[in-house]
Amino acid sequence: MSKVYSIGKFGVRVGRSPSQLREMDRRGVFPARWTATGRRYYTEADARRFLGEGPAAAGGLTVVYCRVSSQGQKADLRRQVQAMETYCLGAGVAVDEWLSEIGGGLNFKRKVFLNLMERIEGREIAHLLLAHQDRLTRFGFDWFEHFAQQHGCTLSVVNQESLSPQEEMVEDLMTIVQTFSGRLSGLRAYRQQIREAARDG
Repeated sequence: MSKVYSIGKFGVRVGRSPSQLREMDRRGVFPARWTATGRRYYTEADARRFLGEGPAAAGGLTVVYCRVSSQGQKADLRRQVQAMETYCLGAGVAVDEWLSEIGGGLNFKRKVFLNLMERIEGREIAHLLLAHQDRLTRFGFDWFEHFAQQHGCTLSVVNQESLSPQEEMVEDLMTIVQTFSGRLSGLRAYRQQIREAARDG
């Protein structure tokens, strides 16, 4: 577990004032890390890098992805983000970017999701964290995990069941039922046409 510093404590660790660190962050000389709620923080690895005691940061970003299905779940999304922030700070995970979106788990055309997959394919992301595997996708998680691993990205699932709303699963299952019901209706109509054609012949 990596130690996490507030800007004040990090300043003591590396011999800089908070105002100097803010200026370095603003100019991009030594960027801070940010929590999902907009607080600067640093890790022990950052301290060693600042002091020239460790290697430069390895390529690949650490990203947290959060999702809910509907606009009515915005409070659930905030709770999910806060829970992941608490987890990452407690586990000493240095997060480079926080992503969140509203969209169904069966919808593979979600904009943030598609962009995330493209960035993983481009080996831009080295570590992706999720509250629960269905936050990424309702079905096919094993394939997406394999896809990520093949492109140098590790997926970490915190498995917080409370952040996987039960009503979303019901909605997704109803969508599947409706889809297949529509297809079955179409097949029945097609079967009727075949019968009629056979009679005419």
